[in-house]
Amino acid sequence: MNGFADLLLKAGPTRLFAALGIAAVVAALLFTLVLRMGGEEKALLFADVDMREASEITQRLEQAEIPYELRGDGSSIFVARSRVMEARMMISADGLLSRGSIGYEIFDEPDALGQTQFQQNINRLRALEGELARTIASIDGIESARVHLVLPERQLFARDAEQPSASIVLALRRDELSAGQVRAIRNLVASATPGLTTSRVTILDETGRLLAAAQSEDGAIAEGIDSRQTATEERIRRTVTDIVEGIVGQGNARVQVSAEMDFNRVSETSERFDPEGRVVRSTSTTEETAESGGRAQGATAGANVPDAGASPSSGPAGNTNNSSQETVNYEISRTTRTEVSEGGRIRRLSVAVAVDGVTTPGAEGAEATYAPRSEEDMQRLLALVRSAVGYNAERGDIVEVVNTQFARAATTGTEAAAPGMFDMGTFDVMRIIEIVAALMASLAFVFFVLRPLIGGLMRGGQSVGAVGAPAGAPALPGPAGAAAALPAPDDPDAVIDIAQIQGRVRASSVKKVAEVVDKHPDESVQIIRGWLNNAL
Repeated sequence: MNGFADLLLKAGPTRLFAALGIAAVVAALLFTLVLRMGGEEKALLFADVDMREASEITQRLEQAEIPYELRGDGSSIFVARSRVMEARMMISADGLLSRGSIGYEIFDEPDALGQTQFQQNINRLRALEGELARTIASIDGIESARVHLVLPERQLFARDAEQPSASIVLALRRDELSAGQVRAIRNLVASATPGLTTSRVTILDETGRLLAAAQSEDGAIAEGIDSRQTATEERIRRTVTDIVEGIVGQGNARVQVSAEMDFNRVSETSERFDPEGRVVRSTSTTEETAESGGRAQGATAGANVPDAGASPSSGPAGNTNNSSQETVNYEISRTTRTEVSEGGRIRRLSVAVAVDGVTTPGAEGAEATYAPRSEEDMQRLLALVRSAVGYNAERGDIVEVVNTQFARAATTGTEAAAPGMFDMGTFDVMRIIEIVAALMASLAFVFFVLRPLIGGLMRGGQSVGAVGAPAGAPALPGPAGAAAALPAPDDPDAVIDIAQIQGRVRASSVKKVAEVVDKHPDESVQIIRGWLNNAL
């Protein structure tokens, strides 16, 4: 401890302050570097933000005391990863971010009162396009969207009006969208725009790749037929796969389905009369009675005599006619049936199922053995598959279940080791490279810059007489004239004080030095050699 204190005293205030300053600067740099590496990583909050919106967002972050960082000419805002969701919720609640599009807030402008009809129509179109772009951008996998609508005006005295159309450009976060997402976007835009149909919506991505093209009515029908057939085949395949893999195990079954479908739309009207279902509708009855008057005469000889008197047997005679007529009207029961059969019926179905056999792992590292499944198991699987797909032999359905050995990659028999804490998949590779480079730069600065600099300052302030001198050797004054102590051989406590030389050396001091050299020639030679070595 005394040696260290003596070293500090002998170094001098100038060199000591310089060494302390350099050490403080290096310590501050190291502390900043370590603090930056140990601090929380920044994450992207918003990108491609308009400058006006960026200023409003940063002001809101400052009010919430959330540290932020601007990158990319101020268009990208970064905050601490742990506070990204909090900041996004706060910005969204305040309505500060509109992703560069204008929605229905355009009608909140105070100068809307003096606008013409043309300006109002343009603003309505811009608002509708902006709202649709915001809604589409909120879908998973889409970064941003631009929507262009063409809404033709209805002309007076015109019978045929031009149909609306739409064009959409998407910036994707991943490689591509699924067919279901593309259809969903088309239906969304068509439902939100008056008079627009899905067949007149065109969608493409930022690379110019066409995702959905505008189609005629026939093209839209064809596309719908293909999608319905694919969906039917996929539904049957999933059903069969779930049943078979539940028995033979995951990954031990392969299923392919081919469906021949009838998409013809049939309208049938039939009318049926039932003769047994008669009902009396009306009955009409007519009755008629007729009478005729006269006297009847008998056939006698006196009747033929002229001027003969009346016979006492003659008397009055008449005719009476009675007629009756009845008309009955019957209503025969009639059934009228109209049937409309929509397309999409399965005309013929083909299902192919490949099932792997039973593989038994070998004991103590031996090879696994393969055994085919029994005929009873295959028949059971065949019955299950036929029941699941609705097998109908009359329409010519084909269902085949075959047992075969699958081609699998060779396994070593040992399970893959669980990823450790230093697995490259656990940490960010670029983060590790940054930390290692910073540590290497710090070590290089300490060993190759800081250490030689401090060592040179300390050696420059040491007493020259102490360098290279053996233990117990007397000390001579250094080249700078600093005070030194030269213990005499007889009296180790003796100290020779030499004042600071200012222009000339006193004769008495020179004499004393000469006496010391005479008494200790060997030690003096070693001290002079030490001076020469330090000077070189």
